[in-house]
Amino acid sequence: MNLFITPHPPIIISEIGNGEETKASSTIKGMEEIAREIKKLQPKIIVVITPHGNVFADALCINIEQTLIGSFKKFGKPNISYTFKNNVKMAKEMCDTLMNNQLLCLDLSEKTAKQFKIETTLDHGVLVPLHFITKEYSDFELIHISIGFLTTLQLYEAGQIIANILGDKNVLVVSGDLSHKLTKQAPSGYHPNGVVYDDKIVKAIKNNSYIDILTMDEKLIDQAGQCAHKPLELFLGALEGYESQSIIHSYEGPFGVGYLTASIKRNEKSKHSVKKQYLKQKNNTFNELLENEDEYITLARNTINEYVKTGYVIDVPKGLPDKMMTKRNGVFVSIKKQGQLRGCIGTINPTKDNIAKEIIENAISASTKDPRFSAISEDELNDLVISVDILFKAEKIKSRDQLDVKNYGVIVRSGFKSGLLLPNLEGIDTVDEQIAIAKRKANINEDEKCTLQRFKVVRHE
Repeated sequence: MNLFITPHPPIIISEIGNGEETKASSTIKGMEEIAREIKKLQPKIIVVITPHGNVFADALCINIEQTLIGSFKKFGKPNISYTFKNNVKMAKEMCDTLMNNQLLCLDLSEKTAKQFKIETTLDHGVLVPLHFITKEYSDFELIHISIGFLTTLQLYEAGQIIANILGDKNVLVVSGDLSHKLTKQAPSGYHPNGVVYDDKIVKAIKNNSYIDILTMDEKLIDQAGQCAHKPLELFLGALEGYESQSIIHSYEGPFGVGYLTASIKRNEKSKHSVKKQYLKQKNNTFNELLENEDEYITLARNTINEYVKTGYVIDVPKGLPDKMMTKRNGVFVSIKKQGQLRGCIGTINPTKDNIAKEIIENAISASTKDPRFSAISEDELNDLVISVDILFKAEKIKSRDQLDVKNYGVIVRSGFKSGLLLPNLEGIDTVDEQIAIAKRKANINEDEKCTLQRFKVVRHE
C-alpha cells in the first residue's frame, strides 16, 4: 500500500493564489511529485482523510453518496469544481466495520446531512490534494473520510481497519497542515513551539519513528495550532504491523503555516507493533500522573471513576487535610482528554459543608452533566487529566484595568445573566479575550453593558 501526506492551502492553486503561490514552490513541486507517483500506481480507489469536513467530537464521518462534488466557491472560485464517483460499497463497509468495533462512524448521506444540518460536499482539505492528483490521473473512485476528535488509540485502530478494507493496491492520502503559528505574520499568531512541533513531525516521518507522533506532548500539539495531528493518528494506523519506507518531498512554511509533502510505502509485515509500544508508554505516563496528583485531584478522580463505573457517589474519605474538611469555598473541576476540554463545571460560592464535598459534587457534574459534552464513559477514564480550582470570594471592580488574566478569574453580569472564566487558561492572553469569552458563555452581547468581578484561585493540577 502507498500512503501520502499533503497540505491543503488553496493559495497554492494558481487561480486562487494569483501569483502568491510562487512563494510555496517547494510545496507545489512536492504535490506534483505525489501526483505522478499516484499516476504510476493506477489505483482504483483513493481514500482522503481530511480535518475540514464534518468533524464530530465522538465519531468519524464517511460520505456514502453515489456522487461526490465540491468546489472552491468559499475561496472566490466557484468555477473550479470537481465531481467524483464514490465507491459506496467500500465506504459503507468501512463505516459498518468501524461501528462493529465500537468506533463511532456517521454514514454521511443527504438524509443524515439534513438530520445533523451539515453538508455532503467535499471540503478544501480533500479538494486541494485532488486538484494536483487529477492533473495527472483521474481514473479512480474517491472515498471521503472526515476525522473525529476520538482518542489517539481509537483513531489509530480506525486507521488499521480502513487500511485492511482498502487493500494494498489502492492509495491512502492524509491531508493536513502543520503548525499555523510559525511567524508573527501567521494567520493564527505566533508561538515559538510551532517550529518545534513541525521539526518533530518531519523527523518522525523521515525516520519512520511513528511512536514519536503518537506520544507527542499534548501541550506542544495545542501550542502549534495545527490541523494535521488527528488525521496523522488515523493515517499511521494503516502502518501497524508493517515495515515502511518514507520519502520527504518538501517542507516549508512560506505563509507562517507548515506544509509537508511525503510518500510512505507499506512493505512486508513486521512483528514490531507501534500500538503495543504506545500502550506501554501511555500506561507508564498515566502511572506517573497518578503518583504526582495531590489529595484534591485524587478525590476528584476517585469520585469520577466510581460514579462512571457504578453510579454511586463516594463517601468523603478519611485522612484528608483539615482545610479540605473545614474550609468552605467555591470549586471548579476541569477535565481534559488529550489536551481537549472534556468537561468543566463548578460553583462560584460554596454550596456544601466543606471543600471535599464540593469537589465530589462538581466532579460528578463535570464528568456527566456538562451540557457541551456527552457523559464520560468507562473506557475514557485512563485518558483523563483533571484539575481542581479552589475559588476565593469575588470582589467588584470598577474597570478592566483591575484584571489580570494570569492571576484573576472574571465574572461578568448583566441582569440575570452571568458568565465566569477561570484565570491562567491556555490560549487566553489578554483581558479583552477573557471578558469576551465570559460574555459569550453568559449570552451577553459584545456591546452590552455589564458589571465585572474578579476572584483569585488556587489551582491543583
